[in-house]
Amino acid sequence: MSGNSAFELREERGWRRGLGNLMSAGFAAWWSTNLWWVQTLMWTGIINVVLAGLLWGAQVFDPQEAPALFALFAGLFPPIAVTIIMQDAVVGEKLSGTAAWVLSKPVSRTAFILSKLIPSAVGVVLTMNVFPGAAAFIQFTLAGAAPAPLAYVLGMGVLAVNLLYFLTLTVMLGVLANNRAVVIGVPLALAFGQQYLLGMLPALRYVLPWTLVLPPPGSEGLGGAVAAAIMAQQPLPSLVPLYAALVSIGVSNVIVPVREISSEPPS
Repeated sequence: MSGNSAFELREERGWRRGLGNLMSAGFAAWWSTNLWWVQTLMWTGIINVVLAGLLWGAQVFDPQEAPALFALFAGLFPPIAVTIIMQDAVVGEKLSGTAAWVLSKPVSRTAFILSKLIPSAVGVVLTMNVFPGAAAFIQFTLAGAAPAPLAYVLGMGVLAVNLLYFLTLTVMLGVLANNRAVVIGVPLALAFGQQYLLGMLPALRYVLPWTLVLPPPGSEGLGGAVAAAIMAQQPLPSLVPLYAALVSIGVSNVIVPVREISSEPPS
């Protein structure tokens, strides 16, 4: 039995069954491929090139507004990329039968979902939030418009919550639906259509994540957005949308998929 000496036995029970191996595979999908550096270069480049044009090229521009504009760019477009990247994370494996095969092994449903959520959450936040944000802070400093470091970090945290909202929404839909069009269509429709929903029913501003990164329709300036107000150290708008997003991430988009995912292959 010396041939087995290279294998490492993992004893995981309950909801942790199979979690270690699945998590290793999930992190490898991000950090052992070109996915992480492609996303880092793309979003660091896009966001910071736009900022550079405003900070160094625009003749009529107040550098003190730059952090708020960064919050807008970093909060509006990356969620679309998150949805595209995550669209096949679960539903693709369900439709191919891979999910049923994996769940027929000593693997819990909780471990299966967490192995999709946690590595992707870490990868998305680092490549689309932390790395571009660090580069932007260097630009702000060079332009003499650097926000207070703590305020900037807190604002970045709000932007991260916005990303995780769309990530977990996409994973949840992948669990509950067997149609790729639903999985990608609903988050994209929400990303593009929130402003129209808020125009029809303004009370939705307390439920949807729109005001985390953008002011509500009809307001002036960017101060009505939570992330921008924090970075600029302006009076805070309502934090209810932030709490609602956190609750949605923690309850609707994690617990429900763990309980509802089926181990049966699609017919």
